[in-house]
Amino acid sequence: MVLVIPAQPATSNEERQAVLFSCNRDGSLLLEGKDGKKPARFSLKPGDRFPWEQFLPKLLVNWQLSDYKDIPKEFVPQKRIPEFVTEGLLGEPLENQLKILATLRKQGYFPPLKK
Repeated sequence: MVLVIPAQPATSNEERQAVLFSCNRDGSLLLEGKDGKKPARFSLKPGDRFPWEQFLPKLLVNWQLSDYKDIPKEFVPQKRIPEFVTEGLLGEPLENQLKILATLRKQGYFPPLKK
């Protein structure tokens, strides 16, 4: 799932095309560039801008298709996600979507995040 990461200090103030490689419990994200720019891997810290509005619809499609090969391991379902969640997730404001993901993680739908 290639995403467009907005230009910011963490991306050397350049827009980047990258995939989410891993997520950490502290909220930091490791991304792998798919645009040929250096560095090939870079991190976003909590407070940096990650395009959740691009990521979540793509994640939802992959869940619905049960196609997990392009999903970061931290978002591969460990059990079936309730249909009311997959049907209603994108109808919620982004803030609520992120809260729903956090709740699903706490309820064991996803593997725990690493420290």
